[in-house]
Amino acid sequence: MRGLFAGVLLWGGTAMAQEVAPAPGPTAETMEFGIHLGLAAATSDREGGSHVGPGVRVHVLRHVGPYFSAGAEGGIYSKAGSTTVVTGTGQYHSGRAVEGTLTQLGAVARLGVNVNGFRPGLVVGMGLNVAEEDSTSVGVSAGMEFEVAPVKWLPLSFDFRAHKAVADGTNFTNKPLFLTGGVGWRYRW
Repeated sequence: MRGLFAGVLLWGGTAMAQEVAPAPGPTAETMEFGIHLGLAAATSDREGGSHVGPGVRVHVLRHVGPYFSAGAEGGIYSKAGSTTVVTGTGQYHSGRAVEGTLTQLGAVARLGVNVNGFRPGLVVGMGLNVAEEDSTSVGVSAGMEFEVAPVKWLPLSFDFRAHKAVADGTNFTNKPLFLTGGVGWRYRW
């Protein structure tokens, strides 16, 4: 009995003498900055023409768990927007579309998984699309992206998205549709 009592005291004293381990801090990256170089295509303008141009898009996202991220993004693409130029006066006038810039600003959310270093994901968003003077619209976007990391410090991503206007003052069939795609780099902290 004395041995059992000594064992309980020894075990209890050892447990009391141990320091409480500090709670683990956040070791995973919680923020992300990304920059993408790519192309944007406007499927039609008011004159019925389409435009394609190069550009850049940046985003800042907050990671909420291992699968979901959300934040803000902005992009600018040259020659993907248009402006209608009218020349002449009275009944002798003509109009033509001149290529301009497409500017996008909005919020985006990404849902993805990590499969052995390969990260496929779905991306949705909403925001403002300004395609020069012919089209300013509030719209939604959806698409997919793939991320690979040939080296740990160089995560490369490839994406393709469609941006559809939902409110711009035209009827539903004439609402602009912009397609964007590109390759980018991400930095997480």
